[in-house]
Amino acid sequence: MDRNPTESYTTHLSTKTWYAFDLDDTLHEFRNASTTASTAVFQTIHQETGVSIGALKTTYRDILARTADVSAFTDGKTSLEYRRDRFSRLLHRHVIPSSDEKVDSLVRIYQTRLKEALRLKPGAFQLLQTIKRLGKYVLVITEGPQDSQEWTLNELGLLPYVDLLVTSNGMGVSKVDGLFPLVLRRFAISAQDMLYMGDNESRDVLPAREVGILAVLYDQSGPSQLHDPLDLRVNSLTTLSLMLESP
Repeated sequence: MDRNPTESYTTHLSTKTWYAFDLDDTLHEFRNASTTASTAVFQTIHQETGVSIGALKTTYRDILARTADVSAFTDGKTSLEYRRDRFSRLLHRHVIPSSDEKVDSLVRIYQTRLKEALRLKPGAFQLLQTIKRLGKYVLVITEGPQDSQEWTLNELGLLPYVDLLVTSNGMGVSKVDGLFPLVLRRFAISAQDMLYMGDNESRDVLPAREVGILAVLYDQSGPSQLHDPLDLRVNSLTTLSLMLESP
């Protein structure tokens, strides 16, 4: 009788020592939280100046596309520096008088609303608990400011379950430019001992797979696919938890 391919991959996944994850939009709802925080800033500026929220949103999106997001935060700046720079540019582009106090006030609004809006992806906490209960290691490999990503893990209650946090900011290189092989060398981890999951195929799955890491796409929009090793995907973190707990 032919073996169920899903069962064979369940066994294969459970042999890994390191379970690595992207952070933003893999372990938590980053886009929703950042949109909520940014909107609070736009509303404040609108109330004080009359500039439309739509115009502010369009300008801010352009600023993100032209600045830190392009370099994947590899220049070593802190989250405070990135946010101050973005909001300063936003005010300047709309010819709004600015000062250090004004920019710092907007940064505080953003941080407060971001904290309030943070939400774990369903099953994230249970997944990391399962991995640790099995005696395995949890590694987060993500693009973003080191201080911000550590703060996020702490606020979400995940930091105690993470053995290593590696960021493009701390290592000075993006995922597509060599972050994965650098992690393997720096921490003496074999690619065959790691599983990596992320929500972005081009920035997570493909560069991890290129260095021999078993990579899984986290895609909530479609069905899980566990038959093809070159197209592994799950639509919920609970799916991975159940696979790891299967005898």
